[in-house]
Amino acid sequence: MVFPNFINFVAELPFGNGKKYANSGMGRTLFGGWTLSGIYTVRSGRPFTVNQSSNNVGTNMTGLPNLTGNTAGAETVDQWFNPAAFQLVPSGTFGNEQRNQLRGPSYKSVDFSLQRRLEFSKRIGAVLRWDVFNATNRVNFGLPNRNISDAVNVGTISSLGGDPRLMQVSLRLSF
Repeated sequence: MVFPNFINFVAELPFGNGKKYANSGMGRTLFGGWTLSGIYTVRSGRPFTVNQSSNNVGTNMTGLPNLTGNTAGAETVDQWFNPAAFQLVPSGTFGNEQRNQLRGPSYKSVDFSLQRRLEFSKRIGAVLRWDVFNATNRVNFGLPNRNISDAVNVGTISSLGGDPRLMQVSLRLSF
């Protein structure tokens, strides 16, 4: 099983002992209304199964190879698992590999949000928000290529499991 872990927080920033808004009467200060929030996400690698596309065991179905050795690999993008541990079987034959016995790379991400609430009157307000996803810009790799029939790419990682750092700014008006 994949066990995700999350740590999140929301903090009202302690600013706001400055000058009050002109003509607002709302009691808000010029520097008040800031909120910082974030989430740290960690999960173990997702399980996956090595398959064999050249093994036709039914309509739109891919069979499994035989497991004959130790699957431990270097766990790099060039070789996540040991492809030599698997043996091709003739088409229509069920291999002995167990489902989801291997694990892909782990995933870690830190996301932040900084927002400012603005009140222009009792009925008109706005929220200005800045979001940063994957703030540490950590490379999260996807699952390795697991088709044992593709001898060139099997065991290599050629995809990402998440986006690089992304930022967005938004403005929400309420009236």
